[in-house]
Amino acid sequence: MRVETTNPDRTSTDIINNHIFIWSPTIQLLAPDGTRYHEWNGAPRRTRLSVGYQSVFHDTAGWLTPELFEAQLLVARGKAALRKQKYREAMGLFAATVEQHPNDKIAVAEAARWLGVAKSGGAIPDSFDGQLLTTVSPLARAVERLAQVVAKLPDSVLMRDWIGRPGPGDWHWYSDCLREVVLQAYQELCDFGVEAERERALHGPVQTSTHRLLAQHRFAYREFQSLFVGVPDAVLDETPLPWERSIRENLAHVILAEWWAYRPQILHALDRGRQGLDPEVMPATDTVAQHGEPVGTHETLGELLTRYERLHTQNTLDYSGITEDELGIRSAWWENGPVDLRFRLKRYVWHPRDHAVTIDKILDALGHRRTATQRFASRLFSGLGTAEGPLIGADGLLASRYADLTDTLEERANEAEKLLGEVRAEAGTE
Repeated sequence: MRVETTNPDRTSTDIINNHIFIWSPTIQLLAPDGTRYHEWNGAPRRTRLSVGYQSVFHDTAGWLTPELFEAQLLVARGKAALRKQKYREAMGLFAATVEQHPNDKIAVAEAARWLGVAKSGGAIPDSFDGQLLTTVSPLARAVERLAQVVAKLPDSVLMRDWIGRPGPGDWHWYSDCLREVVLQAYQELCDFGVEAERERALHGPVQTSTHRLLAQHRFAYREFQSLFVGVPDAVLDETPLPWERSIRENLAHVILAEWWAYRPQILHALDRGRQGLDPEVMPATDTVAQHGEPVGTHETLGELLTRYERLHTQNTLDYSGITEDELGIRSAWWENGPVDLRFRLKRYVWHPRDHAVTIDKILDALGHRRTATQRFASRLFSGLGTAEGPLIGADGLLASRYADLTDTLEERANEAEKLLGEVRAEAGTE
């Protein structure tokens, strides 16, 4: 047990720097090698004292009772046993959580999920086997669906004669195989983005600096999503790099940062600026009052990405009305002095890029190698980000063209599914 309040020693500093998250839980179960089995909220907290982040969140009194602590500790011990492949012990601990603490919905939900994994001998099904879609808009769902199907196809069919219709116009010459069809879909998405930018330049609505920053973030966000094409749920909690976060922890951190850190601070500064008030750090108690405590992050990969999509979409909508003048409003947070909202949004853009590099590094360390079809599928998300950026702040722009492109991609997804069925039949898997 380590409890630090001031002047942490070197060991505590290492723990803090590697394991304190954007919403800092005080209680974590760590292995001697730095592996983090579990964390839970509710205890008094302050954040990252070792690097001077005293002002990120105000001190909070906490609400963790002995009963809530016991429930979370059972979950933590169960996850530790599961990591060590002690499945019978893990099942007992997870079952005890459900039986002894039925009113603790957070602990019960997580224990129930991992109990199923322990009962299956550690087998974790992949999120996307059932064609689960995480995106919201019609165009994004069409792209995601096409990407999912393409990612499941073997590289051997990349140059196989295409079973669908040829592309329109000059694309007729470049739609004779899967490889060319995916590249055509990517380019059509990019072309739509160019057309949307041109339409706004000629007829409006004007693309503001805020819209352009949010378009950069949308592109970064879609490329972040593309990292998970072909990634199995079973590797989410692997920790191949000592003292490094897992993929799940990086993904959870990005989600929590955008909703429980950037969002309240940006909107708080915007509100104060519009009232002519001086910048002020938003207290953690106010964040909890508005958003609640950060929820658990034990879900499947698909469920986590679905949550991120919903929160990202809402943030984009809520930020899009920030005017050019309002970008100069000062925002107080953990820095030694206020920064303007323009900078805050730039930092918001950069954040998923940072963690994308880390996740890529973890996948390399795990020996995860993407197939060519998975790499082509990932490019579709880049095209999607290019197409969506110019639409931010311009609801209904090029509605007819948008609908046609969506229909085209849905048709391509249907054709790819037919090809996947043929491939599986040939392999005797259907």
